[in-house]
Amino acid sequence: MISRYRLMRGLLKRKVVRRLAWQIIKLAKRQKFQKFTEDLARTQRTPYVAFEPSDVARIVDGLEAYGAVSGPALPTSAVEYLVDYATRTPCYADRNPSQGFYLADRDKAEAELGKPLLLAQYFNVQRDQRIHDLSMDPFLLSVAARYLGAPPQLMSVNMWWTFPVKASDEDKAKHAHVFHFDLDDVKFVKFFFYLTDVDEGAGPHVYVKGSNKDIKYKTPLLKSRRFSDAEVIEAYGQESVIEVLGEAGACLIEDTITLHKGITPTVTPRLILQFEYSINTYPEISCVVADAEQRIFV
Repeated sequence: MISRYRLMRGLLKRKVVRRLAWQIIKLAKRQKFQKFTEDLARTQRTPYVAFEPSDVARIVDGLEAYGAVSGPALPTSAVEYLVDYATRTPCYADRNPSQGFYLADRDKAEAELGKPLLLAQYFNVQRDQRIHDLSMDPFLLSVAARYLGAPPQLMSVNMWWTFPVKASDEDKAKHAHVFHFDLDDVKFVKFFFYLTDVDEGAGPHVYVKGSNKDIKYKTPLLKSRRFSDAEVIEAYGQESVIEVLGEAGACLIEDTITLHKGITPTVTPRLILQFEYSINTYPEISCVVADAEQRIFV
């Protein structure tokens, strides 16, 4: 039987259909949305950054216009905690739950795999109390709610390393180092936090400004596709291709229906924490894996 996730991706491939579905959902959820925003305004939880409603409105306006916008940085104490968490918790080569290893054993993992390792992901990170608390942050929820026009659901919490290696074309495509767009729900938004300094040698995230609204490409209804740099530049211009550089803690808020990719690091590794909020949730992209499926292999 076809899953809800695959059905959604098939039905919502076209922008006009997504837009119509979103308007219907907003109308159906307007009372729940109002109650959510009222409850959120009364919350006693301290946000990681002080903000005003006008700040939320500005960010959402930027998201609608450009597809992505910079957000306020995480405090240094939070970054230090998260980097420590990444050091003491197993990550998983190529997002494979059977290929777990500790960061200090990366060389051993590569030797076992017989190839340089481009990406290693963490699973079930939302179980950590500090990370869970951040996922419930009033600022994140306020932006997500206003952008979605509905009570936001936590789709996934994702953390991963990208390493400076000479990666194969297959691994680059597999791990999203080629331009593409995501179709994760009717409407969704992601908060990316750099947990390491990211300059041009650390594999910055790249997005194509305005490609969330101005669709200048064709994609088949029944399958996804990747886009070459040349295709993107020809369609949108080099000036629309934005490399996101920043120090540890830097935040990018993005609806990744916008064309985007990661650049393969050439000098230093990159560690990212991502929170995704949506109207519906799907286990296929939850980053949750059963404990029984996870194995340390080196």
